[in-house]
Amino acid sequence: MREKASTIISGNIRARTDSPRGELDWKPLLLGLRCPNPMSIAAGTRLGPYEIVSRIGAGGMGEVWRARDTRLERDVAIKVLPASLAHDPQFRLRFEREAKTISQLNHPNICQIHDVGESPQDHTSYLVMELLEGESLADRLTRGVLPFSEVLRYGAQIAEALAAAHRAGITHRDLKPGNIMLTRSGAKLLDFGLAKGAQAASPIQFDGTGATEHKPLTAQGTILGTLPYMSPEHLEGKEADHRADIWALGCILYEMASGRPPFAANSSASLIGAILKDEPLPPSRFQPVVPAPLDRVVMTCLAKNPEERWQSAQDIARELRWIGEGVRPESSPARKLPVRPAILVLFAVLLLSLIAGVMRWSTSRTSAATTPVIVLMDSTHPLRVYDPVTLRNGGTNADDLSDLLNDLPVRLVKENTSWTWHREEEVVRQNPALILIHRSSFYVPSGVGNEAFENDYYARAADKLEMFVGYVAARNPRTSFIVYSRRSWPNDEQRDQWAAALVKRFPMLKGRVAGWLVPLDRATFRNPQTGAEMKKQVVKTLGLVR
Repeated sequence: MREKASTIISGNIRARTDSPRGELDWKPLLLGLRCPNPMSIAAGTRLGPYEIVSRIGAGGMGEVWRARDTRLERDVAIKVLPASLAHDPQFRLRFEREAKTISQLNHPNICQIHDVGESPQDHTSYLVMELLEGESLADRLTRGVLPFSEVLRYGAQIAEALAAAHRAGITHRDLKPGNIMLTRSGAKLLDFGLAKGAQAASPIQFDGTGATEHKPLTAQGTILGTLPYMSPEHLEGKEADHRADIWALGCILYEMASGRPPFAANSSASLIGAILKDEPLPPSRFQPVVPAPLDRVVMTCLAKNPEERWQSAQDIARELRWIGEGVRPESSPARKLPVRPAILVLFAVLLLSLIAGVMRWSTSRTSAATTPVIVLMDSTHPLRVYDPVTLRNGGTNADDLSDLLNDLPVRLVKENTSWTWHREEEVVRQNPALILIHRSSFYVPSGVGNEAFENDYYARAADKLEMFVGYVAARNPRTSFIVYSRRSWPNDEQRDQWAAALVKRFPMLKGRVAGWLVPLDRATFRNPQTGAEMKKQVVKTLGLVR
């Protein structure tokens, strides 16, 4: 493993670079830095209508200044490409990319861009952004573990910001505590200088600097990302998609909950080896107050195989908010009292805590019992995804169904399947009221090249689905099933014949399973008519009042 890590450090790992997206022509503005000596920025300098007040800091993509908008009389943040990098085409391109990326996003947990400009005197380019008052998550972590409620609240906000970026086809690629601001209104995601719409990278090299919890291990401009938060596939030079952001989010959640990073080492090589090989202990091993559901969310984010991670940041946000509704660990500092009063107070506190605990347990049990769970099951293979936009953004049919059903009074759980999937017990433990499953969930991807082999596996996959449905039906008599497909049945009659044959095979499924034929001319759950019909079927199956 150390040999593999050394190879990564010394190697020349490259990924594809595609043209940036966006309708505006930003190049004349951000690439046309025509002045051989960019202006010196100082307090009092004017950039268009903005008057520089003071320097806030600097990052790999530019210097950030506090400024005053003289037109609207408001304080703003201005990012300026520093003079030392003004003639570097790579940094100018990344500066342009950040401007274009932020302009596509509009979300309360993403730092907003107000304006973009160029100094008429010397063509110094700058971005005008929302001025955020607060502290970075990196600074906050230096003071120790965050309160449990803040872990859930900030974690859900960061996840929702990522979900918005991913829906726009944008992967952040440098998510870390230093790029998250904690403000009065909540967490704000910033610094999209490394973001991509399609894979973009330069050679990955390391300078051998020792690993620390919050400091990047790389020389400026030589690595796309920050090592402690980089996913295994990114380190190995493989294609890194939105699930690399989910890995980084898992690292951040782990650190917020436990007070320490999931992987730590004394050198870059050792840290890479740990990320590629080691399995971290769950956060609850270091902070017992962390509940098992949060352990599960974090450790799923940190799965080495991207296919085994959460596939959507929106799912993580939903899980964190659900945990917050049902689990509320609390603690309060003790103070010294005289012995006898202290005993009485302690007895009263214990009694009240017992009563409150019983009430919370009863409430959470009642809530869990009354909120139906829907498990959405589908393969992540591209040939199984109906909607082209969803496919392009790395999603599945289950993602579209999740968006479709999100306003129902249910809890949605997604299971990404494949022909090697075996998580039947995990599904049963969810106690689902409904399983909404693609009939092709367990099909082997085509293209093996042997028709007999593929036909055999298609038959095995179809049987595996029926066995799964029968098994869950036997384990849980309250679970219903909707099996959908766009091509498995030529018409409604054959669909009904298939359902009848399945009930004959597993009699306990009577009245609990239905086939659903997706119309080929609108085979996407993003289609308003198709979506409305599916939602109507779900509401009817669960007996919900709409």
